[in-house]
Order: sequence, then structure tokens, then C-alpha cells
Amino acid sequence: MTNENANIFSKVKAVTVAVVLLNEEDNKHPFIIAGTGFCIHNEGIIVTCRHVISAFTDEKEFDKLIEITNSSEQENVARELRGLVPHVIFFDSSRPGQLIAYPVRVSMSVCQTNYDLGMMKLHKHKAFPKGYPTLEIENYEKITEGAEIALCGFPLGNYLQEQIGTITSSFTRGILSSIIPAPNAPIEHLKGFQLNITATHGNSGGPVYTLDSGKVFGILQKGVVGNDGSILQGIAKAEPIYALTENDSIERLLKATPENFLNHLNSGEFERIEFVPSSVRFDKKKKSLLQLNLI
Repeated sequence: MTNENANIFSKVKAVTVAVVLLNEEDNKHPFIIAGTGFCIHNEGIIVTCRHVISAFTDEKEFDKLIEITNSSEQENVARELRGLVPHVIFFDSSRPGQLIAYPVRVSMSVCQTNYDLGMMKLHKHKAFPKGYPTLEIENYEKITEGAEIALCGFPLGNYLQEQIGTITSSFTRGILSSIIPAPNAPIEHLKGFQLNITATHGNSGGPVYTLDSGKVFGILQKGVVGNDGSILQGIAKAEPIYALTENDSIERLLKATPENFLNHLNSGEFERIEFVPSSVRFDKKKKSLLQLNLI
């Protein structure tokens, strides 16, 4: 591996975060991983999948909210939903012999209804006085089918740590199989990317990037299910990052505060998620989220 490639992997790993629910009462399992995210703005804008964010809410209410938003005749509507408080964890292994985890609380979150995409705005953290580490966005015109790509994330969530001891994010590599719906499709008609890569739950929301540049073009969304209901290995789909960057979505979230949130996110493409502290019950055997009790 060249020094350039090593630097790319290190940079991607530094910006890839675990999206978690803190479990402060359990020292052995202090957090539960819901999925993956990554930072694209130094003021703390995390990109992930909508279904990762929805894990912190009541699933039925979340789906109902999306249905209402999509069927609304009003074009400029932001809607609210309350849920558990998520955190993201940055892992720092740059110091010899040390692994440091920095949990950062999410202050606000928005989800798109026309893509499985969401963004979270973070509170400031003293470990990042000059801003959070970020990934650059790949130029859409440079993306070609057959290109070598890689994915960073937290496959299987906490279960991988329990099985083999992995704590930080993991890499997999593959190729860009297909641009959806077709190569050279105008960016406004881009629906996603078919990938030949190994991925599973926990990887959702992770950055998909080109190996030669280290720049992100997609967000790992899901695997493909066969006729028998099983997940087909080696085939996955990524959502396009450009659905968030080719408009003013990031700028609006940066300007938003809890007081003016609805004004800045007043768009039919978004729904607002408001996180409040709640109680949670765990399956002690599987160490997984079993029930959400919203307040």
C-alpha cells in the first residue's frame, strides 16, 4: 500500500462515526450502534440514512409522518417527531497504544422523504476546537462504472465487537457496478448506485468513496433481497450524496437553531426530528434495542 492510499484510509476512518444510543448504566456495553454516518462539514454535519435516524423514534409514527408529508398538498411544510437522543462517536487511534472515543450529542436532525437520507447537526466538542474532520465530495462527472470503490462502516453493529473484538470502523472494497438509472444520467435524475461490495446491517449510512481519490459519492443504503427473502451477498445499493449537496440543504441546517428550526427547514422534501431524553429497555441476551418508550 502506498503512503497516499494509507492516508486516504486514515482520513476516511477519522470522519466515519458510529451512530449510537448511549447506555451509560452498562460499563461493558456503553452504547448501542444503530448505524454509520460521516461528517461533511467542519461545523458538525453528519450524513447517514433516514432509516438509521428512524431507529431513534417510534417506527409506526415515523412511517406515518413520511406518508403524510409525501401526500400533503402543501409544498413547504416541515413536520415534527420526537424521539430518543442519538450520539455519534468519533474514534481516534492516532496516539500510539491508545484508542479514544469521543461521543458527541446530536442537536438537530432532518430526513429526506424522496431518498433514504438524513443529516444530523452536532453540538460542539472540545476535542475538535478547529472543527470536525470532513470528507470531500467526488465530482459527479468523474464517476464511472467499473471504478474501484471502498466502504467504511460498522458492519453488524455491536455484534461484530462481541464476535471478534472489532471496535472501530471497518473497510470493504469493490467496484461500482452500475449508475442508476444509467451511465451519464443527468444529476437531477440520479437515483443511486449499484455496488459489487460486501455490506450488512450496521454499514447503513457509511461513506462509499472512490479508492483513487478518497472522495465520497454515495451513502450505503441496503443490500438486495432475493426471491427467497435472503440478502444476496456482494450486491448493495448506495444513495447519491448529491441529493444533499446540489441544493441548499446543508446551509439551511447550519443556520438552524432549536428556535428557528422550522423556518430554515421549511421544505416538502424534509421532515424534522426533535430528540428528547427517553427511557429504553434492552434485551440483555442480545444487547439490542428492544423497545422505545417516548416521553
